[in-house]
Amino acid sequence: MSWFNEKRRHSLAARGVRTTTQHPILKAPLQSKATKLPIQFSINVPSTNYDKKISEPAFKKRIEETAVELSNKFGGDTSIRGKGDYTSDGKLISEDVVIIESSMTKKDYYANKKDIEDFIKEKQKSWNQETIGYSFENDFYIYPKF
Repeated sequence: MSWFNEKRRHSLAARGVRTTTQHPILKAPLQSKATKLPIQFSINVPSTNYDKKISEPAFKKRIEETAVELSNKFGGDTSIRGKGDYTSDGKLISEDVVIIESSMTKKDYYANKKDIEDFIKEKQKSWNQETIGYSFENDFYIYPKF
């Protein structure tokens, strides 16, 4: 089975032209019985103070306080464990990270935006980080600018 204009879409993609296929008749499962949370926000929780690894209890405390903050503001969160790397003075620094993500309505986002900004600023200082990484709507940001 082939989609309408699928051949044309693939030939454009082969030439580096980005295309999207819209399916106006498709709807999310249970859409009429679900709440849509269109705003996505996540914060990367580091396991280091600069390039020094912190204790596991201290890392767990950072994770918990971030999860509590996002859950209190937006009703829940999802935690994803990962590994992050960066360079400092030409040296590769690797660290464990936990990405904590929340989804929310626009109303909840605007009602809590200032609190989230204050949280990022405070954690950048109290976690002894040069920068804090976070994502908003699939764009990644680093605070403060460098």
